Amino acid sequence: MTINLADAPSNRELEVINIDTGMSAKQRLISMGVHSGDKIIKYNGSSWGPVLIKNTTLDCSRIAIGKGLAFKILVGYEDS
Repeated sequence: MTINLADAPSNRELEVINIDTGMSAKQRLISMGVHSGDKIIKYNGSSWGPVLIKNTTLDCSRIAIGKGLAFKILVGYEDS
């Protein structure tokens, strides 16, 4: 199933499918360790505030992404 990061379920592994932003925002995400094809875990599920994620592919530290940017990141996951 493909969904944007802001609406994706919390506490499960997700795969970054596409980053549908401008070049500047995409470069900033890449510099923070978020790339297409990476596996990430979304930690918070609140409807307000930033989205907290961790890239498990690169074993990076947790990073916070604003809601507006999270809506532009498409992720995939398997329904169970």
